[in-house]
Amino acid sequence: RYYPWIDLTKLDSFSLNGINVYEQTEPNVKIGIWYVLPSAIETSHDLPTLGDYLKQYVKSDDQPIIMYLHGQDGTRATHYRANHYRMMTNFGNHIVVLDYRGYGDSTGMPSVKGVVDDVLHVFKVIRTACPNNPITIWGHSMGTGVASWTMHYLFQNHTDFKKPSGLVLEAPFYNTLQAFVSYPLTRILNINPYFMQAALDSLATVKLDFPNNEIISSLPLHIVVIHAEDDTVIPYFHLELLQDYVKQHRDQHFPPVRFVTVPRSAGCGHNHIYSYPKFEEIVSDFAFLKHTPPA
Repeated sequence: RYYPWIDLTKLDSFSLNGINVYEQTEPNVKIGIWYVLPSAIETSHDLPTLGDYLKQYVKSDDQPIIMYLHGQDGTRATHYRANHYRMMTNFGNHIVVLDYRGYGDSTGMPSVKGVVDDVLHVFKVIRTACPNNPITIWGHSMGTGVASWTMHYLFQNHTDFKKPSGLVLEAPFYNTLQAFVSYPLTRILNINPYFMQAALDSLATVKLDFPNNEIISSLPLHIVVIHAEDDTVIPYFHLELLQDYVKQHRDQHFPPVRFVTVPRSAGCGHNHIYSYPKFEEIVSDFAFLKHTPPA
């Protein structure tokens, strides 16, 4: 959902310190981006591109950058996301968050390839401006599929760029099929098995697949998976499925995947894990946020 009366260009109205900027990823696609900075940094708004702002404000190679990929609903300005960015900048992180094509004030029509292409474009901008900084890709909900697929592509194809330091999957799904079957709006199809089978056949036809289970098992880097037990959108059993798959298929020489359970008693659900009292403690333990990226 996008509410045109919400001005996405003014981050201060969301109590955020940062800059709104746009990137042209294709001739007819312009992506809206927020660059959110720690509150202590004074910002100006007179530079033309995201890369220029990063060069201006990322002062040393050890400053961590998080590329945040949101889920399928709302925009980069959705209130709980703004709270999440604010929390993350408390640790000194620089946050880059984009609205995929067709979301918010980004132009174009969304597609699996198009969304991944947009994310790759923005990653290249960040890495070109900050060639040595630790970059973490952080995906939430359906954005975990975009995050893992982007990371997979970078490790398979872009040897000319230093790789990200780590991957965080918050409230992830096991794979697209499991996400579809367990998503609240599709559970109604279970009333009639013929409806469900028709929907599954359509899903296979369009080749819409983000296999988180396979990708995170194949990536030789630090990965953290966080999920709340009371998540009713992507249920907690997705974490358990991922954990079992990774245990069986991940190369033992890779860094271990860390699985973090947010207890039901915390009441965080799908969108508010950042409000968990131990969230700061958990995130501060993500040492890879400040690791030097692999060549």
